Amino acid sequence: MPIHPAPPSDLDGLIEGFRQVVQAVIDLGSTCSADDFALSTSCPGWSVQDHIAHVAAVEHFLEGGENPEVEISDLEHVHHEFAAWMEQGVHARRGTPGTEVVTELEELLQRRLATLANPDLTLETEVRAPLGTTRPLGSLLKLRLNDIWVHEQDIREALGRLGDLDTPAAATFVKAIVVSFPRLMQAVPMEDAQTVILESTGPVTARAGVRVSHDAAGERSDHVLFTGESESGMGEAVHSEDDPTTTISLSTEALGRRAAGRRPTGDTAYSVVGDEDLAARVLDAIAFTP
Repeated sequence: MPIHPAPPSDLDGLIEGFRQVVQAVIDLGSTCSADDFALSTSCPGWSVQDHIAHVAAVEHFLEGGENPEVEISDLEHVHHEFAAWMEQGVHARRGTPGTEVVTELEELLQRRLATLANPDLTLETEVRAPLGTTRPLGSLLKLRLNDIWVHEQDIREALGRLGDLDTPAAATFVKAIVVSFPRLMQAVPMEDAQTVILESTGPVTARAGVRVSHDAAGERSDHVLFTGESESGMGEAVHSEDDPTTTISLSTEALGRRAAGRRPTGDTAYSVVGDEDLAARVLDAIAFTP
């Protein structure tokens, strides 16, 4: 089942998606009062301002700036090296008024777009990436669309202003779920011939599915349904109407919050046709962001 609207795959489309999602964060921040900036979000330890600071900090680094070295050892929500690296840029901006952080991000967006307008750039061009690594530009832009969209949704949730659920960034995030789904399902116990289908009902519509089989020795194989893609390396399977199938349906907003690990399964709105216990285990397993 094709994802609709389709996520961008060409360089111009990815850059435009990046522009849109960063501008959305800027627009939200521009409306915030001091109390709004201080609101807690579903991302542990982070306020609304912290999300804006995070986007600014990463784009500052990608544009050639240095990540600040600040003491964060006393922050309970930092559990690994990647989180520590991200936290440093946020923590360094915590004493800065939120309006100034928004202004910084506005200026960074213009600088980033000017850099990305270089006609020599291609999807395969190796560019600077977080933690001082490098990535192909196309891969980096997809990563940034996914990350910034999640943080935009964190801000929107805290402010009570849901939206931007059908944008290029939203479609890119749903695509990431579809691609990751077969790998994530390998950790979910399933019986022979069981099929599980995950549906995003909109505004971004998509479907991912896996059917499990076991050989005579009990070795499990997971067969990808619907996508017609080969990222998972598992092969395509034909669904039989006789297969015991569990279908989980939820909105793009609910799917995004669960897959980002922001909302527990028990607080997620979804419907199930089939095995409700299996559905809950699947939703527990689909949180894939770091």
